[in-house]
Amino acid sequence: MIQEARMCDLCRELDYKIEACRRLENSTNDELTREAVADLIREYEEDKAKLHPNQSGEASRS
Repeated sequence: MIQEARMCDLCRELDYKIEACRRLENSTNDELTREAVADLIREYEEDKAKLHPNQSGEASRS
């Protein structure tokens, strides 16, 4: 149970980072910056999926 709570803490942290990146991505017109931020968002989303593989597998099948 403690490990599950810790994983959810990590998910919250990743969600915070993803949201911050999306704000940055939406606030710039520089294409290279937008691409770099999009790559970072993908990386964070992959990290989040690794924490809860069952949830991400169900989501991708829907």
